[in-house]
Amino acid sequence: MRSTGQPALPRRERRHGTGYDCFDTLAHTLDPRIQGEQLKNRLLLKEGLERHGLQNYELEWWHYTFKPETHPETYFDFPVAPSSLTE
Repeated sequence: MRSTGQPALPRRERRHGTGYDCFDTLAHTLDPRIQGEQLKNRLLLKEGLERHGLQNYELEWWHYTFKPETHPETYFDFPVAPSSLTE
């Protein structure tokens, strides 16, 4: 436990305050409980992707959509090999 009474986050979650696909309100891009390095990381991601035409879904810090969508009626589904994932 950390001094806040909250359990310590795994390494991957410490970078942005929650893990990918966390659906708690803590995952909202600008949740006021996210501060310091975690907020800096979220804003770095947000500003960088927005410069290239992607728009953040404010309820999920990791969720971005290219605007205008080039294929708005198409859903892409393809396998991802575990070997392509890195820590």
